[in-house]
Amino acid sequence: MWSPDIRTIFLVIFLINAFLALMLFFCYRSQKTYGGFAIWASSLLLQSFAYLLFFLRGEVPVLLSILVANTLTILSIMMRIDAIRRFFCLRPFPAWHYLLLLPVFGSFAYFTYIADSMVLRAAISTLFIVPVLIVAAIVPLRIHDSDTRIIRYLFSVSLALPGMVLALRILAWLIVPAEYTLFSTDLFNTAFFIAAIIGDILATGCFLMLNMLRSHKELTQANEKLGLLSSITRHDISNQLVALAGFLELSKQCGDREGHGQELVGKEMKIVNTITHQIQFTGDYERMGVPEPEWQNVGATVRKAAAALPVQNISIQVERQDLEVLADPLFFKVFYNLIDNSLRYGGAGMKNIVVTSRETPDGLLLVYEDDGIGIADMDRKRLFDRGFGKHTGLGLFLSREVLAITRITIAERGEPKNGARFEMLVPNGAYRFSTA
Repeated sequence: MWSPDIRTIFLVIFLINAFLALMLFFCYRSQKTYGGFAIWASSLLLQSFAYLLFFLRGEVPVLLSILVANTLTILSIMMRIDAIRRFFCLRPFPAWHYLLLLPVFGSFAYFTYIADSMVLRAAISTLFIVPVLIVAAIVPLRIHDSDTRIIRYLFSVSLALPGMVLALRILAWLIVPAEYTLFSTDLFNTAFFIAAIIGDILATGCFLMLNMLRSHKELTQANEKLGLLSSITRHDISNQLVALAGFLELSKQCGDREGHGQELVGKEMKIVNTITHQIQFTGDYERMGVPEPEWQNVGATVRKAAAALPVQNISIQVERQDLEVLADPLFFKVFYNLIDNSLRYGGAGMKNIVVTSRETPDGLLLVYEDDGIGIADMDRKRLFDRGFGKHTGLGLFLSREVLAITRITIAERGEPKNGARFEMLVPNGAYRFSTA
């Protein structure tokens, strides 16, 4: 009857992880990848080297086969959660967390040279690896993206499974004392290393697919942007130029008869301003999503937007000055367009604009409110459609697109005659409160 050979399993894991690492590095050099991709590939390479040292246990010094191998294993797991945070949350793993490797290495050294104990070394590894894998598995589950739901769930399972089996192994070893070694062929030791093989393959495959899906989504969005820019340039601006040409011809014919000339010039200038805004929109839309999202202080962003508009005596208040949001560099355009719309359509009685926020289970609710005349129910459904509105019909459309880059949603939930109220839901991980 066949019995598992743990040393052979170590060799298999070494070869699989080395192959996966090389495959990811090839993708990294030849395709577009995102934050954390190279770190994930590097973690696989370190993990493969650790298993090679495990395989050589008894053939190389214990410094390498125990201390270095175990420390590299924990380092590779920490690098994976770093990669996951960079990919999903666009935030790196705090660098100081890597300093935890120093006491880990010291603990391994103590239970190797002073109080040699395989079980206690395994307990130390379990105490560090299992919580990290659980945290790593939770991160993909918190992302709201229906297109990748199945892959993200499978990704989380592939991360959590080895951790669960590892926890069961140390419990079994502590409950049933025996002379355990790294090469013990008991049920839980064998199950853990088989689960490690399956987990590494599934997790890496899911990570690669998520990267490819994001790249495909960006390509689709880029094509849509090109089509929209072409449509604006060819259709919208052409229509405005035709109208401008007609008014210029009328101006030439009537001169300044009975004051009609000044009226026509006013209409011509309005068309020129509309064309200017349309051209400016194409530039903003073309740049949108090209730079990496960055952390931006909401208070400073609102002040920057207000400074570019004739707010005059309108009071603009931001509740929290320490709130920062991860968004596209064009984030200030969102508040620029909201304030601009308030000034244009809020009515003469509008005096105040307030930006507030509160945390919810789904994320941070960022609210922009004014005390103007509000928005009619019949207009609310089309408010963010391109071309809808009395001006260019592009401002709120652009605002929604800018926010969507970092999965921020926006909706108008005010009541007619009681002011406009725009609610932006910032997902967990895309907001923070600065401590400076």
